[in-house]
Amino acid sequence: MYEVKPRNGDELRPLVGLGAYNRCFIQAQSDISCAMEDEAGRCIAGLVGWQADGLAMVDVLWVEEAFRGQGLGTRLLRFAEEAGRTRGARLMELNTFGFQAPGFYEKQGYRRFAALEGVIGQYGHYFYVKEL
Repeated sequence: MYEVKPRNGDELRPLVGLGAYNRCFIQAQSDISCAMEDEAGRCIAGLVGWQADGLAMVDVLWVEEAFRGQGLGTRLLRFAEEAGRTRGARLMELNTFGFQAPGFYEKQGYRRFAALEGVIGQYGHYFYVKEL
């Protein structure tokens, strides 16, 4: 009998066959990740994303707290949008929680297409898309 055991997601990432399975259907995938560094070369903001065919996805967008409000997130997002667009993406998709940055994405022209309200305490989980 097989037993289910708790594990850290990072431990399992190399084992999970989902990436290989997905590559059967999404063969041409581009990395559109980008980052910004301070004068000392330390990463202060970054975006992890990918593009395949007509879709670009943002998995993570983060700006170190001391550097927020200076337009870094906007610059990262625009860089990724352009990278996706030049590779053929027509849409950019992302998701965020209510305690993160839904207002930021709406200011950047993203349209909410789905919402799960009150799933993390009183906070919702929101899904956005933007035509590129």
